[in-house]
Amino acid sequence: MEVETNKHLLPSYFKIISFVIAGLALISAVISFNEQLNLAPNIFLPLGKYLFLLALVFFSFSKEKNEKKHFNQLRLKCLIPAIIFANIFFLFETFMEEELFKSVEHREFMSAFEVLLIFHVYYLVSFYYYKNK
Repeated sequence: MEVETNKHLLPSYFKIISFVIAGLALISAVISFNEQLNLAPNIFLPLGKYLFLLALVFFSFSKEKNEKKHFNQLRLKCLIPAIIFANIFFLFETFMEEELFKSVEHREFMSAFEVLLIFHVYYLVSFYYYKNK
């Protein structure tokens, strides 16, 4: 029995919603760096970061407008290397910064935001590369 994975994807109009959310993230980032507004940047900058990540999630997991049968196999083909790449990048950054030799108080690991951002960007680039190949 073959499982239909299209029903697990978001509708194609979520790509448009993702562009709107990315625009809101950009506006939030601009507001956070605007010194004339006298607002605390620690409110709007994290909001913009996580809105941008939400936009990437919506864009990554929404259907194409003209969804073809082989896109599901292509998504799986790109998903596993993206997970591996994000993990290797995390480990490489950890070991290259000599984090293991620092005391526990001074370690700085990559945030979950950075790991997820790397994952989604790698996944999207590889998916659209193979899709247009």
